[in-house]
Amino acid sequence: LWVSPPQTPISVDELMTSPSTHENKVVVLRGTVSNGTLDMQSYSFYLEGENESVTIDFAAIAVPNGMSEGKTIIVEGTFSQLNDVWALNAEKIIVGCPSKYNAG
Repeated sequence: LWVSPPQTPISVDELMTSPSTHENKVVVLRGTVSNGTLDMQSYSFYLEGENESVTIDFAAIAVPNGMSEGKTIIVEGTFSQLNDVWALNAEKIIVGCPSKYNAG
């Protein structure tokens, strides 16, 4: 049984430098949830990098505890273009848990 290794996350800026090369592919993306964009009505938010941002659609999954605006997360999903807008349809969201690293 061959199990493929997990993909290394890429940054939002790397993805948006050449979005068409990732079109309709599963990508693992690292970025920060943009302040003021987490919308529980439309199940979307913007994930930002240094210079770029991308829309994340999380309607198909449950949001993990600890996900909040301003937090750095990893999102895995299928990247595609809809109505001239690039978006990632999230299949998995991973939120780091810094508390386990704090001595206390």
